[in-house]
Amino acid sequence: MSKKSGFAVFLLVVLAVAVVFFGMNYSKKQQQELVTIAEKTDQKDEVATQVDTSQQIASYEESRKELSVLDYLNYLSLLKEEVAISFYGDLAQEEPWISVTEKYINEQTGSKIKSNRLAYPDYNSYQLISEIKGKELAATNPDVVFFQLTPYADQKLDIGLADSSDYLTMNYDAIKNVLPEALIVFVAPNPSSSEKGNNNSRTLDYTSYLKEMVATVEENKWIGFNLHDSYLDKLEMDSKKLENTLTENGKSLNDEGTAIYSTLFEEALNKKVDTTSGI
Repeated sequence: MSKKSGFAVFLLVVLAVAVVFFGMNYSKKQQQELVTIAEKTDQKDEVATQVDTSQQIASYEESRKELSVLDYLNYLSLLKEEVAISFYGDLAQEEPWISVTEKYINEQTGSKIKSNRLAYPDYNSYQLISEIKGKELAATNPDVVFFQLTPYADQKLDIGLADSSDYLTMNYDAIKNVLPEALIVFVAPNPSSSEKGNNNSRTLDYTSYLKEMVATVEENKWIGFNLHDSYLDKLEMDSKKLENTLTENGKSLNDEGTAIYSTLFEEALNKKVDTTSGI
């Protein structure tokens, strides 16, 4: 190989190395610029998200006296990493409408709400107090308590209406004592065809106790979902018979009844109420 050829090869090698070197530096510089841009974009997005969240929180707080329970749960999800609800009272452990309601709440809030069931089938208002069931409820640390009213069990206990009202108030106070920031929502049970007109020694059927409980809730300006009366109104509007929405015992909901009750519950969740008794 001549000296000229060797020198040319040398130059080509040097040029190739230079191209590779400068190419790598340019690529690194571009990558760094892209990373910087991405970081700035993320920072802007984070700031925008924080501002948006703050605005949402402020909007909810301004409307606490006229906020739906569903919006209240959305509000809590902005303040807390975990939001919990508890279904409590005269409930069967496996209530299909509760599962439907839980699914609906999670869909509407866009987050996984922790749900608990503290079911005490056939418990009356006095039993819930005397057996201190409020402590078991407190262990679940719920932000919202859906308290299923106990008119059927109170009627069987054969207590006076005034006593039933007093026990309900004691239940509320007991829960608030252990869960001062919990929002308590009293929920009326579905109507019964077999228990209607089935009087105790005081000539009172379950509806007498329910009316007393609903009146107590209203007088104290607590939150109440009177799904019992809404259920009957719905049946009347659709020209349906109550017994056709219940199982053979005339009290438990069948599939059609479950659909009606859960839909009414969803509608109640969207109604404006005063949520200032919560957090």
